[in-house]
Amino acid sequence: MKNNTNFKKAMLIISFMSTLLTIILFTVNNFISSEILLSLAVTSMTFAYHFVIRLIIGYITPLFKEKINVDRRHFKVSETEKNIYKKLNVKNWKSKVPTYNPDEFDIKKNSVQQLIINCCNSEIVHTINIFASYIPILFSIWFGSLSVFIITSVLASIYDLQFVILQRYNRPRLIKYAYRKGKNL
Repeated sequence: MKNNTNFKKAMLIISFMSTLLTIILFTVNNFISSEILLSLAVTSMTFAYHFVIRLIIGYITPLFKEKINVDRRHFKVSETEKNIYKKLNVKNWKSKVPTYNPDEFDIKKNSVQQLIINCCNSEIVHTINIFASYIPILFSIWFGSLSVFIITSVLASIYDLQFVILQRYNRPRLIKYAYRKGKNL
Protein backbone atom coordinates (compact mmCIF):
# COMPACT_ATOMS: atom_id res chain seq x y z
CA MET A 1 0.00 0.00 0.00
CA LYS A 2 1.49 3.32 -1.03
CA ASN A 3 0.08 5.64 1.61
CA ASN A 4 0.97 3.80 4.82
CA THR A 5 1.29 7.04 6.81
CA ASN A 6 -2.37 7.63 5.99
CA PHE A 7 -3.16 4.15 7.37
CA LYS A 8 -1.45 4.97 10.67
CA LYS A 9 -3.18 8.35 10.84
CA ALA A 10 -6.54 6.75 10.00
CA MET A 11 -6.11 4.17 12.79
CA LEU A 12 -5.40 6.91 15.32
CA ILE A 13 -8.24 9.16 14.16
CA ILE A 14 -10.78 6.32 14.04
CA SER A 15 -9.72 5.18 17.52
CA PHE A 16 -10.06 8.67 18.96
CA MET A 17 -13.31 9.55 17.18
CA SER A 18 -15.06 6.26 17.93
CA THR A 19 -14.04 6.51 21.60
CA LEU A 20 -15.29 10.10 21.77
CA LEU A 21 -18.52 9.15 20.00
CA THR A 22 -19.02 6.27 22.46
CA ILE A 23 -18.68 8.62 25.43
CA ILE A 24 -21.07 11.15 23.88
CA LEU A 25 -23.68 8.54 22.94
CA PHE A 26 -23.66 6.84 26.35
CA THR A 27 -23.85 10.24 28.08
CA VAL A 28 -26.78 11.40 25.95
CA ASN A 29 -28.46 8.01 26.44
CA ASN A 30 -28.28 8.54 30.21
CA PHE A 31 -30.44 11.67 29.82
CA ILE A 32 -32.66 10.53 26.95
CA SER A 33 -33.03 6.79 27.28
CA SER A 34 -33.53 5.39 23.80
CA GLU A 35 -33.00 1.99 22.22
CA ILE A 36 -31.59 3.63 19.11
CA LEU A 37 -29.09 5.70 21.12
CA LEU A 38 -28.09 2.65 23.14
CA SER A 39 -27.61 0.60 19.96
CA LEU A 40 -25.48 3.36 18.45
CA ALA A 41 -23.47 3.68 21.68
CA VAL A 42 -22.80 -0.07 21.85
CA THR A 43 -21.88 -0.18 18.16
CA SER A 44 -19.51 2.74 18.60
CA MET A 45 -18.04 1.17 21.75
CA THR A 46 -17.39 -2.11 19.94
CA PHE A 47 -15.85 -0.27 17.01
CA ALA A 48 -13.66 1.77 19.39
CA TYR A 49 -12.61 -1.37 21.24
CA HIS A 50 -11.46 -3.12 18.07
CA PHE A 51 -9.32 -0.14 17.03
CA VAL A 52 -7.99 0.94 20.43
CA ILE A 53 -7.04 -2.58 21.54
CA ARG A 54 -5.00 -3.04 18.35
CA LEU A 55 -3.12 0.18 19.01
CA ILE A 56 -2.45 -0.79 22.64
CA ILE A 57 -1.22 -4.28 21.72
CA GLY A 58 0.81 -2.81 18.86
CA TYR A 59 2.57 -0.43 21.25
CA ILE A 60 3.15 -2.90 24.12
CA THR A 61 4.32 -6.00 22.25
CA PRO A 62 7.42 -4.43 20.62
CA LEU A 63 8.75 -3.64 24.11
CA PHE A 64 9.61 -7.35 24.32
CA LYS A 65 11.04 -7.60 20.79
CA GLU A 66 14.60 -8.33 21.97
CA LYS A 67 13.34 -11.51 23.66
CA ILE A 68 12.07 -12.97 20.37
CA ASN A 69 13.81 -16.18 19.39
CA VAL A 70 13.21 -16.66 15.66
CA ASP A 71 14.29 -20.32 15.95
CA ARG A 72 11.33 -21.24 18.17
CA ARG A 73 9.09 -23.93 16.75
CA HIS A 74 6.13 -21.54 16.70
CA PHE A 75 7.83 -19.39 14.06
CA LYS A 76 8.65 -22.29 11.75
CA VAL A 77 6.52 -22.50 8.62
CA SER A 78 5.69 -26.01 7.40
CA GLU A 79 5.47 -27.12 3.79
CA THR A 80 1.73 -27.66 4.28
CA GLU A 81 1.39 -24.05 5.36
CA LYS A 82 3.40 -22.88 2.36
CA ASN A 83 1.03 -24.82 0.08
CA ILE A 84 -1.96 -23.16 1.75
CA TYR A 85 -0.40 -19.74 1.13
CA LYS A 86 0.06 -20.66 -2.54
CA LYS A 87 -3.62 -21.60 -2.75
CA LEU A 88 -4.55 -18.34 -1.01
CA ASN A 89 -2.52 -16.50 -3.67
CA VAL A 90 -0.68 -14.49 -0.99
CA LYS A 91 1.97 -13.46 -3.51
CA ASN A 92 -0.66 -11.54 -5.51
CA TRP A 93 -2.32 -9.62 -2.65
CA LYS A 94 0.48 -9.12 -0.13
CA SER A 95 1.52 -5.74 -1.58
CA LYS A 96 -2.03 -4.41 -1.12
CA VAL A 97 -2.09 -5.01 2.64
CA PRO A 98 -1.50 -1.84 4.68
CA THR A 99 1.47 -1.56 7.01
CA TYR A 100 1.19 0.42 10.24
CA ASN A 101 4.92 1.06 10.46
CA PRO A 102 6.53 0.57 7.01
CA ASP A 103 10.01 1.49 8.29
CA GLU A 104 10.09 -1.79 10.23
CA PHE A 105 9.86 -3.72 6.97
CA ASP A 106 12.11 -1.54 4.83
CA ILE A 107 15.07 -3.61 3.64
CA LYS A 108 17.13 -0.44 3.24
CA LYS A 109 16.64 0.57 6.89
CA ASN A 110 16.97 -2.86 8.56
CA SER A 111 19.29 -5.81 8.44
CA VAL A 112 17.79 -9.10 7.25
CA GLN A 113 18.01 -10.39 10.83
CA GLN A 114 16.07 -7.35 12.08
CA LEU A 115 13.46 -7.82 9.34
CA ILE A 116 12.96 -11.42 10.47
CA ILE A 117 12.57 -10.30 14.10
CA ASN A 118 10.12 -7.60 12.98
CA CYS A 119 8.12 -10.24 11.09
CA CYS A 120 7.97 -12.39 14.22
CA ASN A 121 6.95 -9.40 16.34
CA SER A 122 4.23 -8.45 13.87
CA GLU A 123 2.96 -12.01 13.87
CA ILE A 124 2.80 -11.94 17.68
CA VAL A 125 0.94 -8.61 17.65
CA HIS A 126 -1.66 -9.84 15.18
CA THR A 127 -2.05 -13.23 16.88
CA ILE A 128 -2.78 -11.48 20.17
CA ASN A 129 -5.19 -9.20 18.28
CA ILE A 130 -7.03 -12.26 16.97
CA PHE A 131 -7.63 -13.49 20.51
CA ALA A 132 -8.48 -9.97 21.73
CA SER A 133 -11.08 -9.74 18.95
CA TYR A 134 -13.30 -12.15 20.87
CA ILE A 135 -13.36 -10.22 24.16
CA PRO A 136 -16.30 -8.03 23.01
CA ILE A 137 -18.47 -11.14 23.03
CA LEU A 138 -18.51 -10.61 26.80
CA PHE A 139 -20.27 -7.27 26.17
CA SER A 140 -23.32 -9.29 25.19
CA ILE A 141 -23.76 -10.16 28.88
CA TRP A 142 -24.70 -6.52 29.53
CA PHE A 143 -26.10 -5.45 26.18
CA GLY A 144 -27.52 -8.61 24.62
CA SER A 145 -27.22 -9.05 20.85
CA LEU A 146 -24.80 -11.95 21.11
CA SER A 147 -24.90 -12.55 17.35
CA VAL A 148 -23.76 -8.97 16.60
CA PHE A 149 -20.78 -9.30 18.92
CA ILE A 150 -19.86 -12.68 17.44
CA ILE A 151 -20.04 -11.32 13.88
CA THR A 152 -17.89 -8.26 14.65
CA SER A 153 -15.40 -10.40 16.56
CA VAL A 154 -15.07 -12.92 13.74
CA LEU A 155 -14.64 -10.17 11.13
CA ALA A 156 -12.02 -8.40 13.25
CA SER A 157 -10.09 -11.63 13.78
CA ILE A 158 -10.16 -12.41 10.05
CA TYR A 159 -8.78 -8.94 9.40
CA ASP A 160 -5.80 -9.68 11.67
CA LEU A 161 -5.38 -13.16 10.25
CA GLN A 162 -4.32 -11.66 6.91
CA PHE A 163 -1.34 -10.03 8.67
CA VAL A 164 -0.35 -13.27 10.39
CA ILE A 165 -0.52 -15.06 7.03
CA LEU A 166 1.56 -12.32 5.43
CA GLN A 167 4.31 -12.55 8.07
CA ARG A 168 4.39 -16.33 7.90
CA TYR A 169 4.52 -16.14 4.10
CA ASN A 170 7.40 -13.62 4.04
CA ARG A 171 9.57 -14.96 6.88
CA PRO A 172 10.83 -18.16 5.15
CA ARG A 173 11.88 -16.05 2.16
CA LEU A 174 13.81 -13.68 4.41
CA ILE A 175 15.46 -16.61 6.23
CA LYS A 176 16.43 -18.20 2.90
CA TYR A 177 17.85 -14.85 1.75
CA ALA A 178 19.83 -14.50 5.00
CA TYR A 179 21.37 -17.96 4.61
CA ARG A 180 22.28 -17.25 0.98
CA LYS A 181 24.09 -14.11 2.16
CA GLY A 182 25.86 -16.16 4.85
CA LYS A 183 24.17 -14.33 7.73
CA ASN A 184 23.68 -16.09 11.04
CA LEU A 185 20.28 -15.80 12.65
